[in-house]
Amino acid sequence: MKIAIVNGIYFPEPGGAQTQSHNIANKFYDLGKKIDCYVFNPTNLKNNFYNIIVFNKLITSVVFASYYYFNFDISFFLEVYLKKIIKVKKYDVWHFNHLNFKSLIIIKVLKKLNQKVLVTFQGADIQIEKKINYGYRIDKKYDDFLKKIIKKIDGFASISENIKNDLLSIGVNRKKIFYVPNAIEIKKFQNFKEKKTKKNKILKFITVARFAEKKKGYDLVGRFTKELIKNKINFKWTIIGSGTTALFDDKYIESNKQYFRIIENIDNIEEKYFPHSTLIKYYKESDLYINLARIESFGISFIESLASGVPVITFNKKGANEIIINNFNGFKINSNKIKDFIKKIKFIYKNKIILRKMRNNSKNSAKQYDLTLVTKKLFKVYKIKRNKINE
Repeated sequence: MKIAIVNGIYFPEPGGAQTQSHNIANKFYDLGKKIDCYVFNPTNLKNNFYNIIVFNKLITSVVFASYYYFNFDISFFLEVYLKKIIKVKKYDVWHFNHLNFKSLIIIKVLKKLNQKVLVTFQGADIQIEKKINYGYRIDKKYDDFLKKIIKKIDGFASISENIKNDLLSIGVNRKKIFYVPNAIEIKKFQNFKEKKTKKNKILKFITVARFAEKKKGYDLVGRFTKELIKNKINFKWTIIGSGTTALFDDKYIESNKQYFRIIENIDNIEEKYFPHSTLIKYYKESDLYINLARIESFGISFIESLASGVPVITFNKKGANEIIINNFNGFKINSNKIKDFIKKIKFIYKNKIILRKMRNNSKNSAKQYDLTLVTKKLFKVYKIKRNKINE
């Protein structure tokens, strides 16, 4: 079977959608499958064992600009270009991972050429949250085009119930939806040599997310910190992600920076699978993962934390409510109040043994997201879509 994975967004931009495409393509290589990954812009990635192909930027950009800005369809040029690729490559399935407007145009042309298309939405490309101005669908042009093109797509690999519900809400046939969650290489976490740490009275927090201020809840960190200090909770908070040094623009955080270890990013240029071992080390030396995000599609950092034996505490929001089981592998705060969140942390701080008891629960709950397991499941979906079109 010949498979093309098309990435709406890719490295050097950091994010879960990118790491998922990379990890799955490398896992396919381990399983003896050849994958071509298409991207819209050149990438700095070096640790790929799959083939990376950059779309012709002139053709894709001109066709996009004409369609988006002038409502003038010159996708004939794209059709000629894609026909040449199809003739040579003869793909069984085109799998689009994280869509953008250009992706939608390409899908439109591929369907005209009778190609089989599977899509995985990763969050911003399907979710919409107007209160925080989040999601591509806030753009009416994208939303209208998506709802038109989505009827032509052969299948959907849904990473969560939340994404499934979003698909159903815009009219996708339930029979076309297959549950295929995001995944991590569990062995990498299991084989990691852990250093024994001495018991201490400091509660070690970790948060891993890029600086999307409203979406990821970084605008709450200052108020959150003030409440922690007010409640005399001795803590150290490691925050890792692109752009997170912007947190020091908050005067209160800057004046209390002794409580923080903020790391702009952890690159991975030599290890086959994400996350990098350095990041796993930070996870494993932590006590509790703090999630303040207002919305997630899945939350890949949650399962990375769980695989490290670190429970997650979060508001009961999309992206967390499916992965975290209350009082088993973490804690869900049902209200939107920071004081209720702090109240639970204060309880944990005084009863830290609870976290140690949750370590095995956390690790076990992450096993269902094993990369080998999920990749094999995805391959079965490919085979279904190769043999059945528009069920």
